[in-house]
Parts: sequence; structure tokens; C-alpha cells
Amino acid sequence: MKSPAILEDTAEVLETTIPRVQRLKSLSDKEKEWVIRRIKEAAENFKELARDVKNDNEELAEFFFKKAKELKNMSVDKEIEREGKKKYLKLADKMLLYSRSAKYDFQPDNMKELKKVYRKYLFGMTLFFVLTGMYLNQFLAMTALILAIPIILSMLSLQKRGHLGLLLAYSAIPIPFVTGIMVMEYSIRALNDPSILEQIAQALHKSVSFAQGYLAVLMVLAAVELYLLTVASLGLYKHRHAFL
Repeated sequence: MKSPAILEDTAEVLETTIPRVQRLKSLSDKEKEWVIRRIKEAAENFKELARDVKNDNEELAEFFFKKAKELKNMSVDKEIEREGKKKYLKLADKMLLYSRSAKYDFQPDNMKELKKVYRKYLFGMTLFFVLTGMYLNQFLAMTALILAIPIILSMLSLQKRGHLGLLLAYSAIPIPFVTGIMVMEYSIRALNDPSILEQIAQALHKSVSFAQGYLAVLMVLAAVELYLLTVASLGLYKHRHAFL
């Protein structure tokens, strides 16, 4: 297994970059502190990961090593002036992001946890579309149609661990969450109000007992949707560093 040694080398390269950053004149003291904080954390992350590699991925480890060398070579005033300060700061930030996300590639257990979160998000959003179809509310049906594209894009991007998917997921979750609460509240109120039950039965052209069963199913689906989206939201935040 070669990955641990390469990750250790990556951490060493980053640590030896810090003195170079401290000597830079093209960055302000605040910017140097910002870069050094990121380099120190990235180095520590790679060292910690090297001690507990479960899945050997030499190609990815080499990629991180090359990026660390690139950052080190660019940590001189001449290179920063040539390439631009913005590009240098972005590279330092990327190095930190790589170090945080690496455990999902080298430690399969982390990836298994992330996949569970993804499935909860997927099933929660599926239930949202089911609820909007069953709730027979035109406004919610139109909202579901509008949200369909960003939700599908978020699912595809999350599966590839794209940061855009995480942003789309968090922007899409509130409306399905509110929908679940609305359906829950309406179902409970209707089940306790004979006049509303009668109206629903007439609208469905079914008996009152059928309307009761229909509302009970809606309430259960809404409860499950709320549970899945709550757990998915917390899980996505917990595993936010997996996304690049």
C-alpha cells in the first residue's frame, strides 16, 4: 500500500511551505495568516489520514502530492505576481478542501455513511412529489414542477460529490419540508372535523371511511418525508466536506 507514504510526503511538503509563506511580501499579514491556517490544517489532515488508510488509491494520493508541490513552488513573490494573488489564494483554499474530502476516498466507512444520507435525501424528495400529487393542491403541484429540475440536478451532483449539488439540496429542502408540515397539519385537522371529512369524501367521490384512510396515508407519508429530510439535512451538513 503506497498511499500512506505519499500522503505523509504531501503533509511534509505543505509543512515546508509555511516558511515560504511567512517570507512573502506580495501578501498582507492577514492574508499570510489565512494561507498558513489552511496549510497547517491540510497538513494535519493528510498526516492523520495517512495513519488510517483503508482503501489504497495511489493515483489520488499522487494528485494531492502534486498539488502540494504546486502550492509550494508558487509560494514565492515572483510566482504570485506572475500567476496572480487570486489564483494563489484559491489554490491554498483548494488544498484544504482536498485534505478534508480525502477521507471519503481512502476510508470506505465514511463513504458508506454519505451514501446512506444521499438515499434518505432521495427518498425524502420522492415522497415530496408523491405528497404533492396526493394532496391535490394546484399551487403545490406547480411548485413541485418548478423544483423538479433543481432537485434532479442536486441528486445527480450529490452522487458525484459536487459542491453545487450540496447548494442545490439546501436551497430545495425548505419547500418540501414546509409541504410536509402543511400536509400533516391539514390531515390531523381534517380527521378531527366531520365537516371537512365530508367535503373530502365528496371531492374524491368516495365514502367518509375512505377519506379517513386517505388522510391517514397522507399523514404517515408526510411524517416519513419530514423525518427523511431532517436526517438528510443534518447528514449533508455533517458530511459537507465530502463535496468539492
